[in-house]
Amino acid sequence: MPFDTSRISRRGLLQLGGSVALLLTTGACAAGSKSGPKSGASAGPAASTLRIAVSSYLSSWDQDFVGFDLTALMMFKNVYPYMIDYGVTTAGDSQILDTQNITPTFAESFEPDASQQVWTLKLRKGVKFASGNEMKADDVKWSKDRAFAAAANVAGIYRTIGLTKPEQVVVKDDYTVEFHQEFPSALTRQIQAISLYVFDSVEAKKHATAADPWAKEWFAKNAPTGGYFNVAKATQGQEIELSANTGYPGPDPAKTPTIRISVVPAAANQRLQLQAGDIDIALGITGQDLQDLKKADGIKVLSAASNDQVAIQMSVTTAPFDDVNVRKALAYAVPYEQIIKNVYGGDARPTKSIVPLDMPGYSEAGYPYTYDLDKAKAALAAAGKPSVSSELVFEAGNDEQQKIAVQVQSEAAKAGITLKLAPLDPATLGERRTKKSIPLQITTGQLWVNDVEYMLATSFVKGAALNYSNYTNPEIEDIYTKSHTTVDDAARKQLWARVQEILAADVPWAIICQPNFNLPVRENVSGWVQPMDGLARLRYLSATA
Repeated sequence: MPFDTSRISRRGLLQLGGSVALLLTTGACAAGSKSGPKSGASAGPAASTLRIAVSSYLSSWDQDFVGFDLTALMMFKNVYPYMIDYGVTTAGDSQILDTQNITPTFAESFEPDASQQVWTLKLRKGVKFASGNEMKADDVKWSKDRAFAAAANVAGIYRTIGLTKPEQVVVKDDYTVEFHQEFPSALTRQIQAISLYVFDSVEAKKHATAADPWAKEWFAKNAPTGGYFNVAKATQGQEIELSANTGYPGPDPAKTPTIRISVVPAAANQRLQLQAGDIDIALGITGQDLQDLKKADGIKVLSAASNDQVAIQMSVTTAPFDDVNVRKALAYAVPYEQIIKNVYGGDARPTKSIVPLDMPGYSEAGYPYTYDLDKAKAALAAAGKPSVSSELVFEAGNDEQQKIAVQVQSEAAKAGITLKLAPLDPATLGERRTKKSIPLQITTGQLWVNDVEYMLATSFVKGAALNYSNYTNPEIEDIYTKSHTTVDDAARKQLWARVQEILAADVPWAIICQPNFNLPVRENVSGWVQPMDGLARLRYLSATA
């Protein structure tokens, strides 16, 4: 899981991994959870099986080594036992994961001492993997030792909370583990929510060898067990069957007993299958198909508040955007309301900060730019440049980005900014981003940790993996360093207020909007919870038969 580069460029939840559709068959009633999301479905017997169609089989079952395979990452969230996870809250009419409410699931508790440097994880007794082995502290220790040895996903993200070596993870007894951080961090709960998954170490050691002490080869091909669901069977390249884990001890157990995930390479049939009632949920449908489905009988299109951001990143080290007044000119030339109306059909939220909506510390003072051609021309004049030109890069084949590019090109020209549209294929786009040779580019994506410190780490400090603007500011660097050990909520919000003042003045991005996530479903489907980390929790989904 690419925790240290966690803004995934995509519009739909799993588009990067390919089109995804959820299919449903009916049967006997399934038990539901009183504390889960609102139902929204009509009364009646529940379906016993959900069928999920994906365009490709997951690349590996080993979460410690999987990167940008979003189908696999979604699967892992449902079949690995995570000790803690997000709760559920509302955003308008949407049910979303609550990043401010991280609660124990397989664990009994996860709490800090007074210094907030030592965090104690207490496991529930009697919880078992599908093998029959009881989940114990030694499994947690082995799993985190493995993560440090892998020097990949978890090891990378643990550095942000001061965990850098195996010796900092200490077994106290069979059901108690301590994490000794180098410093206190306000990010600990969120980082552990995406990192604190556990392997069945007793089973794993049976498959370890001197050459492969962490059973990497075995885990790549064999599914883990013990999560919200167990993997009942898996046929490489074809189908995966999940069974609700009846031994799950935490809140909100799975509402549907069986989920079948079938590999269906072609996404073109999703709309027809949805309209025919052959599938009940289709992920990955956008554009005109989505608009047409809003009018189709027996189908509803859910609109869920999302932290997906659409922005134009300006390289502050590349002419003409190395001049802050030129950056301001572009920010004033973007037709924000027009894009929300024409590209997203009004189904997007306007934003007034580079800090995402729904993120703690968000301030409407963070982005004071609105569409105003007179101000755009004045900003160019202040730069001493009555006109400038640049290429505007976007993802080839991305219809939404292309429409945005065309509208920005048209309006910017009226202010004296000539833009040459440059759609790039993924390989070329990645190569040019690595070389830092893109003056102006459209980006879309979301952060997997809902905190400004993490946003800075990924996008706005020197060396950040997603800092396509090549942006640095000494005060931002100081604030970022200070934020590592600032745990008081009020003090952190003061830091974030200053961050937004600086970004508003430096304007490395033109922030356009946050599109809602659209999900076309049959009318009998309920329980969708928008995953703010981009990875669906299948346990909430249900439908009437």
